[in-house]
Amino acid sequence: MNETHLATKTRRTYIVITLLGSLLALSVYVLAQSVQETAMRFMSHDLALYSETQQVGRLLSEQERILYEYYATTEPALYTDNYMHNFHQLTSLLTTVSNDGGDSHAIGMVNAYLLSAYDTAKALDENLAADFTDWDLAREQLAEISELRRASLPLLTEIEAEINASVAQGYDNIRDLLSVTVWLVIVFSVGVGGMSIYLGRHAARFILLSSENEKLALFPKRNPNPVIRLDAKGHLLYANPAATPLLGELFENHEAEATLPANWLNNYLKSAKYAGDACSQHTRTIAHRHYLMQSHWIADHQTFDLHLRDITERQEAEDALAFQAYHHPVTNIGNRTFLEKVVNDHLQQQRGFAAIMIDVTDFKVLSENYGLADALLCVYQVGEVLQARTTALANNLSNTIQLFHIADACFMLIVAPDTLATKCIDHLAKQFTQALHTPIGDMRFHLTFGCTVYPAQSADYASIMLHSNIAVESAISASKQVHYFSNDDGDRHQRRLMITQRLEKAIDAGALTLYFQPKQHLAEGQVKSCESLLRWFDDGTFISPAEFIPIAERSGLILPLGEWVLDQAFDQVRRWHQQGKGIQIAINISPRQFMQPDFVQGIARRLDSYGVPPSLIELELTETSVMETGAAARQVLVALRELGVSLSIDDFGTGYSSLAYLSGFPVDKIKIDRSFVQYMDEQPEQQAIVLTICQLAKNLGLSVIAEGVETEAQRELLASFGCDYIQGYWLAKPMPANEVEQLFVG
Repeated sequence: MNETHLATKTRRTYIVITLLGSLLALSVYVLAQSVQETAMRFMSHDLALYSETQQVGRLLSEQERILYEYYATTEPALYTDNYMHNFHQLTSLLTTVSNDGGDSHAIGMVNAYLLSAYDTAKALDENLAADFTDWDLAREQLAEISELRRASLPLLTEIEAEINASVAQGYDNIRDLLSVTVWLVIVFSVGVGGMSIYLGRHAARFILLSSENEKLALFPKRNPNPVIRLDAKGHLLYANPAATPLLGELFENHEAEATLPANWLNNYLKSAKYAGDACSQHTRTIAHRHYLMQSHWIADHQTFDLHLRDITERQEAEDALAFQAYHHPVTNIGNRTFLEKVVNDHLQQQRGFAAIMIDVTDFKVLSENYGLADALLCVYQVGEVLQARTTALANNLSNTIQLFHIADACFMLIVAPDTLATKCIDHLAKQFTQALHTPIGDMRFHLTFGCTVYPAQSADYASIMLHSNIAVESAISASKQVHYFSNDDGDRHQRRLMITQRLEKAIDAGALTLYFQPKQHLAEGQVKSCESLLRWFDDGTFISPAEFIPIAERSGLILPLGEWVLDQAFDQVRRWHQQGKGIQIAINISPRQFMQPDFVQGIARRLDSYGVPPSLIELELTETSVMETGAAARQVLVALRELGVSLSIDDFGTGYSSLAYLSGFPVDKIKIDRSFVQYMDEQPEQQAIVLTICQLAKNLGLSVIAEGVETEAQRELLASFGCDYIQGYWLAKPMPANEVEQLFVG
């Protein structure tokens, strides 16, 4: 019985133990399933959500890079294809993140920023696609898009923080489940509790560490950017899959023991040891790709962690922008901005150099004859030849010679040291004479060289540009190919500038005056007309019209000056007319003033407002200005003739000298230039010219005026030739109105 009872009890105990063990095994199995499900949720949900959030950040950065590249290249496909594809990816990805349980508020804000960036990008596309791109606005639009991306980053960080919180909660759940498992094992077998606890703790620890390690291992493995770990001596400890293509480029002895080169260790990694919690950041080029490398020193493990990000496209876009900023868009030669940078570098180093301005002197004529497009094409080909010649010259001389394209038809050469300037100019002038001996198309041209030297003549960038330009203008004025700037050039320029400034003030202040030189009618011997001549006394100093009139024409002051002369002359005619003196005044009209659209209306308005007879007004026009403007000049002359004013051609004989051509214009008089009259009594050939002009003028029904008459012999010859009027020092010098009116007849 006892044995049977013992057997029964043993059997019952075995059954109970077996049942309890089965229940415990089932419970442990259920708990293990819960742990596994929790861990799988971490990997399939939280990690996926984390990866999607990371991808949103990368797509936002890619979006900004695409728009910057679009700005740099203005390639429409970058917007219509790349950007729109990126935008749809982001929209879809944000929806996925929202469906996967991401922070709806943060996702909504990111989506709002994305839509704002889309609107701005659309405006940027319209701006860049326009005929005239507003580059300042484009840069503002890019800055706004960058600001929206930066505003999105904290929101993405907020989503990542939420994921991390979920992971932490899951970790707590796993820990609780494992704790219950341990306690069940303790209840089941008190006798083997020590072993059960020992095994249970190690099992729990193993499960926990395995789960954590598996999650952590996914980050570097799935990271699309290279991640590398090194020991303190630069030996490779770990490299993720994305880093594999770079290992052969980065490490020495890759087959045996991969070791980072010593220069990398010294230049890029050791600085990370002193950066504290921060990282050391460098940009490196590896295998023809550009990478942003961040190096972290992990003091606890005595290792370096390297994180590399491929920035090739961004770097190429920045390089393209930099090239565009510093080079001419067609010739790809350095532009004026690059020139200023190079010059300032020389100035900072106090290194002597020569600046040689090269001007395509016939550019204006080429533009007028062939059109601006063909003229520019010619200049671009000149630039190509210049670039090739200067490069070859720099190689031959082994010195710094740089070419810049600083204006449509203007180049600049910087030569260091300055002692080579003359050699360079002589060489280039000779080379171009040979290279451009054959015209480009039908276009022939020549180059003018103007040179200045730092520090002997020019002290800064502004003076270098000014002095080299003055040298070019001096060369053109003297019909030379080359001119070297001198102090005399500077003095002449300063005087022109001074006269320009003071003349403008004199016009505004009415500080000029009109003198009048009488004309004598030879047949009647009477004086009934005169020519108005402009005089300027600046603080008591007489400045010759031969000096300030060309300056006025060059500076544009000739128009207000001409208007002032017209008003003064009309006013004087009115005064004499009111005194009963019918004195005709001849007024010199500049070519530029003559071709103003409202010139005829201005004369008509003055005739009306001053109330003078048109017959008392004579307008003197230069022969060249009338002939060069052709049909347009004839229309103006016809309109003036209809007003009733008298018209004369000044300086006849110095320009086209064609009375037959002149006969097509409605003029009344021609004035023989003083150069023919001056030596007429001494040179028979001059007499022949004057006689011919007088006879032809009479045949065409024109009156003749001879200016510059200074002797009785000249007067008698002109009277015998049938000349109508004379003026000159023989009769009277130019004088103020109150003096000249004494010479007029009643």
